[in-house]
Amino acid sequence: MKTQVKICGIRSLVAAQTAVYSGAKFLGFNFVSGSRRKVSPEFAKQIITQIKSQVNVVGVFQNQSIEEVNKIADFLDLDFVQLHGDENQEYIDSLNHPVIKTLALESDFDLNRVVKNIKSFNVQYFLADRAKQGQGKMLNLEKLNMLCKSYQIFIAGGLTPLNIVEVVRAVEPFAVDVASGIETRGVEDLEKIKSFIERVKNA
Repeated sequence: MKTQVKICGIRSLVAAQTAVYSGAKFLGFNFVSGSRRKVSPEFAKQIITQIKSQVNVVGVFQNQSIEEVNKIADFLDLDFVQLHGDENQEYIDSLNHPVIKTLALESDFDLNRVVKNIKSFNVQYFLADRAKQGQGKMLNLEKLNMLCKSYQIFIAGGLTPLNIVEVVRAVEPFAVDVASGIETRGVEDLEKIKSFIERVKNA
């Protein structure tokens, strides 16, 4: 199965359309307070109504109230809720939409500990990312490959059009997730979006 692509931190219709037309299967919209990629649900709605039938729409949240997450997810008819905080299974069970649960990992993570953590959750997908988003070394590709043999995992952290072919070939993940790697000076770069997706397809 070919690795799928999630373009995250969408903040413009043209970036969303470029991602969809290039072959992205998931688009992420950030609703985390304090994030420079945060958008309002109303703004996201304007974009999502244009592309909803063509792609899986994901809302990104972190340690927000169940009420707030459900309200935004219902308003936008999200396909998935992506959780980046300390949300437990009881919290997840209270949500109205399927969940992608983020695993915040050190670059040379303990494989057995991560598998134990994965087994403690009942969610649709997992996302493996660096413990400090946007910082530090990439996650160990060999260990990621072992994880991806058993679980459907999105991998993130330090991915760019320049390194994505090597990463996809080494890890063979269900999906890859990119935000900063397709930006130029903090803004979505349409050429980088197209290049990233094209290289994943050809990896």
